[in-house]
Amino acid sequence: MKHFLRRQRRPWQRVTAPFVRPVLITDGIEVTEDAIWAWVQIPETSTYLLEEDELAQETMANSAALAALIPANTQWHLKVVWDRHRGQDYLAGWEGIDSVRAPLTQDYLELGAHRIDLNAEAGFFRRRIVLLGVAWKEEGRAAEQPGLRRRWARERGMRESLRLATRRLEMVRPEIMRWLNQAEASILRARAASASRIAWACAREMRRTIGLDLPESQLLTGGALVTLLNGQMDPTVGEDFVAVTDKVTQQTRYVSVLTAATNGFPVGELSLPGGEWLGSILTSVADVDASVRGIHYGHSGSVELLDAGRGLVRSQIREASAVGSAPLEALEAEQALEARRHEVQRRLDVQVTTHPRWVVSADTPGELSDRVTELRQHYAGTVELHRPHSIQDLLWQELMPGDVLRVPEFGQDQPMRTLAGSWFHGGSAVGDATGPYVAANLGSSPSPVQVHVVSRSQAHSTQPTTIAVTGRSGSGKSTLVLLLVMGALAEGAWVFLVDPKGDLAGVRSVAADLLGVTVQVVHVMDPGSSGMMDPMRFAPGIDEARRLTLDALLGALHPLDRSRGETVLEHAVDAVLQRPRGSWSAPAVIGELIATAGEHSAAATAREIGEVLRLRALQPSMRAVLGPASSESVPLMTSRGLVYLDMSGLGLPQHSPDPSRWSVAERCAMATYHTALAYASLQGRHVRELKKLLAVTELHLITAYPEGEALVRWVSRTGRANQLWMVLDSQAAVDMARVEGLLEQVVMTFAFAASGAAEQDAQAKLLRRNESGPSMRAALAELATGECIFRDRRGNLAPLQIDRLTRWVADGLSTTAGDDRADLLDSLAQTGQPGPVTSPVAEHSVAAEQE
Repeated sequence: MKHFLRRQRRPWQRVTAPFVRPVLITDGIEVTEDAIWAWVQIPETSTYLLEEDELAQETMANSAALAALIPANTQWHLKVVWDRHRGQDYLAGWEGIDSVRAPLTQDYLELGAHRIDLNAEAGFFRRRIVLLGVAWKEEGRAAEQPGLRRRWARERGMRESLRLATRRLEMVRPEIMRWLNQAEASILRARAASASRIAWACAREMRRTIGLDLPESQLLTGGALVTLLNGQMDPTVGEDFVAVTDKVTQQTRYVSVLTAATNGFPVGELSLPGGEWLGSILTSVADVDASVRGIHYGHSGSVELLDAGRGLVRSQIREASAVGSAPLEALEAEQALEARRHEVQRRLDVQVTTHPRWVVSADTPGELSDRVTELRQHYAGTVELHRPHSIQDLLWQELMPGDVLRVPEFGQDQPMRTLAGSWFHGGSAVGDATGPYVAANLGSSPSPVQVHVVSRSQAHSTQPTTIAVTGRSGSGKSTLVLLLVMGALAEGAWVFLVDPKGDLAGVRSVAADLLGVTVQVVHVMDPGSSGMMDPMRFAPGIDEARRLTLDALLGALHPLDRSRGETVLEHAVDAVLQRPRGSWSAPAVIGELIATAGEHSAAATAREIGEVLRLRALQPSMRAVLGPASSESVPLMTSRGLVYLDMSGLGLPQHSPDPSRWSVAERCAMATYHTALAYASLQGRHVRELKKLLAVTELHLITAYPEGEALVRWVSRTGRANQLWMVLDSQAAVDMARVEGLLEQVVMTFAFAASGAAEQDAQAKLLRRNESGPSMRAALAELATGECIFRDRRGNLAPLQIDRLTRWVADGLSTTAGDDRADLLDSLAQTGQPGPVTSPVAEHSVAAEQE
């Protein structure tokens, strides 16, 4: 079909004039001697785990957005290039976070920055930059010859050229600003490219250096542009590549520009969802950029083009039928053109002519040849790539922002959806713009992932505050929880970590040594912790003390005793609260019950309940709440730092969801657990000036029971109102997903490896998917230890690899010390997966930290 459309064009004419240099660059606009270009930067999206039907819908939506955004019959230029992630950018991002930081936070931040730099140097962390430029029409200048304009400008000198460029810019600026606003309002969320980014894109081609520093300016002219573009291209070194030298560093890189061969696109296969012919390759082969120039014809122009093509096809069919049978290719082309015309008439799509270029670079010609071969193999069976000889200099000039199409013969006639379906801006972008670095993105956006759990930014202030972490035992959940805890502590937060198994104790020393924070340890089964969780001690006022103490006392009783003991308990609690504050305690309430005078039934009940509670206070699982304060115990901390609650040995209910069938120990354990969460909730309400995080691990130990489920529901619903952030970790996604109202309170989800359709479906719900489709199931099934699927606060999904920063941090946070990997880096180096890598620098850093 493309053959018949292409025959209508005029003969090919290459442009061999010198490439066009920018005269003036400002935010969103580039002015050259020949033209004015409006530029937007399109952010990466999260398409990595979309199912096929979702991808098709997104393709059509983006196709319509592009058709509406790019003016008809206007040149446009799409550039997809790579920049480096920098540790210094990570550090700079923390400058905007308003918090009172832990004493040693800077050391913690520098560890993260160091890891980012290591991954960037190894090529694992790369920042995808997508720029879309449109050549703006200038009234009264269409008749001028570009070469003539350029010669006039140079004869007048740089100053006069700049003056004319400024005048031209002011004439079209209002129209361009309206277009830029339209681009930002579209589903592409494109924003005006900064002057620094446009200039960087030019310098990227002139110097082929990834780590260029961006100039901090909203207007670049004259000497600033000359300095930035200080590079040279040599076309004489080979027939199928050019040499580009950065004159600042004297580094030379070799570049080949590949095109799609004539009829190289199988249109049928790439129409929906689009084949991701740009989105996938940019992460599969090292040092590959993309550049696509083109024009779209609008709806009327598309109909005219298709009608002319149909006329040629029908003429050929008639001529062939007169002497025999029409060729199959012509018959198929007629059907395809008719279907395409129908789509255009219904305004479902438009026709475009694209000129895609794949840009491969390397340090040596041999390495370049290997990468070109790898690139072609990647596209085998999809797009046929061609490496033209003797015109590599012209193809290279086409890459420059603001230049023109120079080699038109490899153009591809396509529907707009084929361009949209290439997913030039698709990827696995996920995470927050600020906050702690915790993981490597393993998807098509290889980048560091930041998760700002305790964010108080205005954009996040109305969002829920619950983070769900699910997956089977040993998958890496606990390590992630501890890393999130460390990030919150770095911001000076109060953190309450509930550890039912006691295997997270390493966080105590890491928090103290790495961040210098205060750590309070409460081991509920240790006699030294007796009385530390007494509500009478940590409640800030009389009303809270009354309510929480009553709840704790009733929780220790059998359901039958609760119904008859409520009133006498209230009287005893109230009697104690009438005394001086220093004498308030749960044992005092129990003593008040036992000392109740009188022979009436209420007095007898009070004494009986008091004796029961005296015995309950002796239970190891209730001692921290109802026991007398030991000489070692201090009130629960309410200031910045870590409260580590070790609940190992606490026998939570395991056999029955019915409280009436619980043993005394199980009943006391649940009451202690309830009191712990009540303390966290109280902290959320009364210490609002602090950032606060509650981290509960092994949540499945209580969500299997109605009482535990109700407890989780209560805590999650009150967390947002109290600005208390919560991390809930569970092996049972099914239990979490069925907690009423919990899904609505989850702002982020980390789904680690899970077995079985039921667990995977529940994880899908927590990831805000209706069910786990083929893509999601495959992703969850293939997760290794330390890997997870992450849903961020914007709803984006991506696979992550948790990064534990250094070996000593990894060892300190290990929950399986005898069997744990020494460092995340080692396993990745062995498997070759993208993510953090081992290097001499990293090992030296680890050794230094250990010393």
